[in-house]
Amino acid sequence: MNITEAVNMILERYPDQGYDAFIDLNKIKDDDLQEAVRFIKSMRGPRHVELSHAEKAERENFKKMIEKGYTYRTIARETGLAERTVKRKVSDYGFKKLYYQTRPHGIRAGVPMICININTGEQKVIESIGKAEKAFNFKRGYLGDKTKDRRFYVYGGWVFRRAN
Repeated sequence: MNITEAVNMILERYPDQGYDAFIDLNKIKDDDLQEAVRFIKSMRGPRHVELSHAEKAERENFKKMIEKGYTYRTIARETGLAERTVKRKVSDYGFKKLYYQTRPHGIRAGVPMICININTGEQKVIESIGKAEKAFNFKRGYLGDKTKDRRFYVYGGWVFRRAN
């Protein structure tokens, strides 16, 4: 028996229902159609797969880490997974929206900024890039882009560089 024969057998018996009969094959109780019903059921994949205990625990662990404000890199370090895998799993678990709600302005880890005045030698250590941008009236993300990859940025008599 092939799929066409099985479908045609059921449609001959239930012509007015069409494919609605296939939604719940358990409703078909005719003995002569049971072979066709079993064949179609074997062709279908599982509709819902229960998560294992380990998968449920991992899902909850990811959710707790995101709610605590962990970055993708920190989650990867804690779980031992690659950062790309963490991003994919966060998306697969449906936590991507939650992640961006807890981090509305992107990932800005507490990277201290060292600001040195060229003329006076005054040195300020500001606790994060975002606060340094506000203190020196840069637009959001500007200073972070200028100082990434261990670069320094000179502007208005000041030298900006990341502390670590």
